[in-house]
Amino acid sequence: MSNINYFDWKGRTLIAVLLFVLISLNASAGSGLKFKDQKFKIIQFTDLHYVHSDKHKAQNDSTIELMRLLIEEEKPDLVVFTGDVVVSSPALEGWDRVTQPMTELQVPFAVNFGNHDTETDVTTSEILEHLSKNPMSVTVNQKKGISGQGNCSLPIQSSDGKQDEMVVYLFDSKAYSDHEKVSGYGWVKHDQIDWYRETSQAYAKKNKRVVPALAFFHIPLPEYAIVREQEATLGNNTERVHAPTMNTGLLSAFVEMSDVKGVFVGHDHNNDFIGSIFGVALAYGRKTGYVPAYTEILDRGARVIELTEGADFFETYIRTRSDKLLEYTFPY
Repeated sequence: MSNINYFDWKGRTLIAVLLFVLISLNASAGSGLKFKDQKFKIIQFTDLHYVHSDKHKAQNDSTIELMRLLIEEEKPDLVVFTGDVVVSSPALEGWDRVTQPMTELQVPFAVNFGNHDTETDVTTSEILEHLSKNPMSVTVNQKKGISGQGNCSLPIQSSDGKQDEMVVYLFDSKAYSDHEKVSGYGWVKHDQIDWYRETSQAYAKKNKRVVPALAFFHIPLPEYAIVREQEATLGNNTERVHAPTMNTGLLSAFVEMSDVKGVFVGHDHNNDFIGSIFGVALAYGRKTGYVPAYTEILDRGARVIELTEGADFFETYIRTRSDKLLEYTFPY
């Protein structure tokens, strides 16, 4: 081996090690989330479709009031918005309004962007920057240079703070196809999947085990159409699955990494079903916003996800203003 090749090999090895260390540091960056008495609860709000206008004031007020009610009753440790939150201008004013319940009740919240969040007077990058000023917001761009906004992992520490007990992954599923040969909705791209794989490996290395995880984004995976037809699937499935026509293998990555046990999306307002495929639960939230985008048949509400420290299952159900529905336990 020549000296040039030898030092080139050493340099490449050193760079690889440094990159892995940086990935590990990013993966272990604290989100401030932690199990309390071995319990952790997430509320998923989705598709608020907040429209800033006098015409929709009563509907917007009802949406905010419902969110506040469910937070007060369920007492979550984290709120996750899965897209199509504020769909009109001035958007930043709308975002301040819809995040007000979490701000006032001191509940951390995370945000996925949906296809309609991109159709206002600000970019999703500007929205994320604006939200970063709110001390309750935990969404960040964990790795620069990859597709989308708000791709990040949120570790949930064990009750004793000694390890990462669970991880919440946020992905930007984009808005619409940006490829001339592909029509329809956007999708999670390969650089995002590569980031997820690297981050998952870093958590496993740090904690000396595969760390169970949940994933949240807006547009459903194509595999939701399979789960929709399964006999054991629970919930409403009156709307077809509006998935991207391009399948980039995100579910395959979840299965191969063996960590993500549940996927939670929005987008289709008349679906709130949950079922499983390849050992992963695929679930919709319940539409939260009272402003309709088309004919909508479900009472407004949210999905609640309850985690138990050290358990091999999670529990989930739909909450409306007056009911607890569609209780489901997913073993993993």
